[in-house]
Amino acid sequence: VDNPDSTVYLIFMEGSTRTRESLRNAAVYHGVKVNEFQAESSSFKKNETITDTMKMLSVYSTDRSVFVIRSALEGVCSWLRTAMSAHARRMGVPNPSFVNAGDGLFTHPIGEFVDIFSLLEHNQWDRSAVHLALVGDLAHGRTAHSKVQGLQIFKKVRVDLVAPAIFGYPVEYRDRMRANGFEVREFASVEEYLENASDVADVWYFYKPQFSKCGDLTTLRLNELRAQVSFREEWVHQLPEGVRFFQTLPRDKEYPIIPLTLDSRAINGWDTVAANAYFLDVVLLSMLFGKIGRNLAPPADEAGFNSVQESPPKLAFSSVELPSFMKEVTLVEDAHNRNLERARAGGPVPIKDGCVLDHLGLGPTSSKCWEALRKVRTILGWSKQVGSEGVYTSKGNPGFYKGILTLPGFDYKRLRVEEMKMMASVAPGCTFNCVKESKVVRKYRLEVPERIYNLPNISCKNALCVSNPENRQREIVAYLERVPYYVSSVLPNCTESKYLYVCKWCRWPHVYENIWDDLRRQAVA
Repeated sequence: VDNPDSTVYLIFMEGSTRTRESLRNAAVYHGVKVNEFQAESSSFKKNETITDTMKMLSVYSTDRSVFVIRSALEGVCSWLRTAMSAHARRMGVPNPSFVNAGDGLFTHPIGEFVDIFSLLEHNQWDRSAVHLALVGDLAHGRTAHSKVQGLQIFKKVRVDLVAPAIFGYPVEYRDRMRANGFEVREFASVEEYLENASDVADVWYFYKPQFSKCGDLTTLRLNELRAQVSFREEWVHQLPEGVRFFQTLPRDKEYPIIPLTLDSRAINGWDTVAANAYFLDVVLLSMLFGKIGRNLAPPADEAGFNSVQESPPKLAFSSVELPSFMKEVTLVEDAHNRNLERARAGGPVPIKDGCVLDHLGLGPTSSKCWEALRKVRTILGWSKQVGSEGVYTSKGNPGFYKGILTLPGFDYKRLRVEEMKMMASVAPGCTFNCVKESKVVRKYRLEVPERIYNLPNISCKNALCVSNPENRQREIVAYLERVPYYVSSVLPNCTESKYLYVCKWCRWPHVYENIWDDLRRQAVA
């Protein structure tokens, strides 16, 4: 690169030796400025947000900046890639790049980059097939989780998962592997794998046990778990010819899961992985600074997200084309007159003009209906709006209850798309009835939006997410995206649902009901 106006920032909010030093030396090789940001003595300690810090650092170079970030918080790079493009345009500097060097508990993309390169090298660049054993703490090994994406470079993939239940591979990653067409086998220990597998892998990847994340364990249990995931020298003769072992580093010198006596043998592949990291980092920085790589598009601006926040208000009923979550219901002639004389004891009171929200919280329990009524009133700011509300049995759905909110004199024509989306988000499946001269003149069914964001009472429930309110990153809004349902280890009691909402930043899954904060608790606070 040889450009002193370009900068690599090494921002490690967690300890690291190999990843940081490899990237630092790669940056020095390229002749760019290298800034090793000291998180422990920075403005982070003065309650400055990550976004503010990145904005400040990004303008200290007149050419491109690359930020290498390792953080205990999840979704940092995803957020910054979204937020920083607008700031760069405003300040007249190139759009910065962000390298994820370890993201909370779950992923380590740059580490996976090195792993896959090393696998290709072992295969002599043959991508037709790979057989890999993942051994040890697969629950907490970040590059073990990244294998779901990384191994797709091979046409045929066989993966053997070797771990006791406490270190088991999270179900969502295992299912994703199988959905990708990988052949997956599971074993509880190294000994069981060697005894029962018809053939064993020619590449093994060992993950050091992270006992600190497993709760209180007795000494006996610790020793038992170590034995299950450790390789013994006496087993070497059971391995296929040319086998290679990789392992996460640094290793435990007191309790190594691969015997130290194997360091000098051909089975040692971990030293090669460590050496490969430097050369790959040199290439990676060359690509990010635009020196190599054919037909590589520059980092895309996340203009879609920013424009959603900054676009002017749009009236929901003033456009010919309705938003995707609003479906107009065809009205039957004379079927929706609302005669004021029709009021019956205990029923909703018909209105002359205004709007009626029907089917709120439709379901077998009345409590869900009351919850939906409370959310609509609170989140849309209608607590002081005159009207009536109640929960009633549903004629069209025997055994079900529904909430009805009646707002007489309410000018529905002034409602914005944003407000209708809020309504669809808090009460999906409800109907919105526009009433004029005691007659329903328009009716809409509100469906679950594909994305829910910018609402005051939602949050990602992952305590490590950069958007979680407890982490005090004030600029970052909760942003949930709807995806088809899948089984997840973080939702052990959720057996089935039509869909889930995943956080845009950390990809943590939620059932719809769990994205909402407790309004009653907030009111007390």
